[in-house]
Amino acid sequence: MVVLRMRYVRFWPAMTVMVGLLAGCAQMVAPWPETPGAGGPYSSVQPFSLTSPGETAPPGWEPWILSRFLAKTDYKIVDLDGERVLAAKANVSASGLLQPLSVSANDFPWLSWRWKVPQLIADADNASRIGDDSPVRVIVAFDGDKSKLDFEDQSLAQTVKLFSGREMPYATIQYIWENKLPPETVLDNARTSRSKMLVVESGPAQLDKWLHFKRNVKADFERLFGEPPGPIIFVGVMTDSNATQSQAVAYYGDIRLSHTD
Repeated sequence: MVVLRMRYVRFWPAMTVMVGLLAGCAQMVAPWPETPGAGGPYSSVQPFSLTSPGETAPPGWEPWILSRFLAKTDYKIVDLDGERVLAAKANVSASGLLQPLSVSANDFPWLSWRWKVPQLIADADNASRIGDDSPVRVIVAFDGDKSKLDFEDQSLAQTVKLFSGREMPYATIQYIWENKLPPETVLDNARTSRSKMLVVESGPAQLDKWLHFKRNVKADFERLFGEPPGPIIFVGVMTDSNATQSQAVAYYGDIRLSHTD
């Protein structure tokens, strides 16, 4: 594992996120309820594939505005390659979609998803202060004991809430596609150790193909943060191009959390 510490801060895409049915050969996943219980978060990630074309996202998903000063990425459900997926189009923009959750990372540690990227962002470099864009990000946010956060992290949490209107999670993992850095490289945000980017795909070799991923988020969390994970409080996606003043297009398939590999 390669760990790099980023020497800057921008409006925190790096700050920054899922399901039991028996499916197939006894793989248990958290159920897909139509509505969250008692107004609370969902217990699973609502699928893109069951949402009507033209909608922004499935029920339960919400806009993720990083800052009121940044343009917003456009998200829309589309039919592509015979399947229904989420299309993302960024035009010098940075925003995402997230779904609040209440899921145990111990009971449902396996995160699976797929994505398709037609083209990389030419000048993107997530280890650089002037190029930290990615055409695709799948983000998992965790709750935890925030009283353990140091003064700097607690101050940052106040800034995050001011600019985004949301509480900063206790910790986040972002799974990204990087231009050059090898898979399993970890990028730390310069102002907080509570947010890390983990490279899962790199370079142009797999462009314009549907790529499938499965990660043990419990194991990833323990490796990256050195402690057991708290509950998963949201999952998110983000396609951003504001740092490089460019455009990006990407597609996301369904995301889910499962009990077993």
